[in-house]
Amino acid sequence: MMPFRYIHLEKVGSTNAYLQETPEQERVSCVVFADEQSAGKGMGSNSWESAPGLNLTFSIGLDMSFLEAADQFLLSQAVPLGLLDVLDAVLPVKAQVKWPNDLVVEGKKLAGILINSTIHGSMMGVSVIGIGLNVNQMQFKDWPTHPVSIKKILGRDIELEPLLHQLVEAVGRRVEMLRTEEGVVEIKKEYLKRLYRYQVWADYEVAGKKVRRYITGIDAFGRLDTLDPSGNKFVYDVKEIVFIK
Repeated sequence: MMPFRYIHLEKVGSTNAYLQETPEQERVSCVVFADEQSAGKGMGSNSWESAPGLNLTFSIGLDMSFLEAADQFLLSQAVPLGLLDVLDAVLPVKAQVKWPNDLVVEGKKLAGILINSTIHGSMMGVSVIGIGLNVNQMQFKDWPTHPVSIKKILGRDIELEPLLHQLVEAVGRRVEMLRTEEGVVEIKKEYLKRLYRYQVWADYEVAGKKVRRYITGIDAFGRLDTLDPSGNKFVYDVKEIVFIK
């Protein structure tokens, strides 16, 4: 794995957009982090709220050309595990992965991940991995996700830049595991182990209706495999099912 090089910006619309505007090969092993994002993006049309200078908002460019495009959800499994490797040593409680790749603590959103990848034929190209982690912010708008931050949990400030470097290196190590069959098996196993509501009955919203579902796993395309109380199988893509607290 190439050493990472860091670009620090005081203010930017989006670190993902900034990195994506550079030539593809210049994105590789580049980390762009900003004190303030004016147009931070979440999944789909969602925005990402982050008070200036209090949190980590950054993007990592990784060469994923070794991975088949059909297997790209493996990246969405490896990245949150890398963040958890660091956060497990910081937090007194275990964060979990809320499908597909948010991080939550007791159901409250701690971090969001947005991945934009190029595809070349049947193989992946360069992926830009955008990460927003709530670190020192204490006040949030009343989101449905009820955000939480590291400071809210610990009661003290965390120095941002050392944490950033730890997170980037840990994500890099996890992604490198995808190069081997043994590593892929381990990533899949650990992702399920840390998956929020895995093998638990809970309420969700599907097509505007409240339903009861039991998460049984993730299929090869990264979709959510579930059962209803009658034992019928249902598979959901992103945005087809909403988690109800």
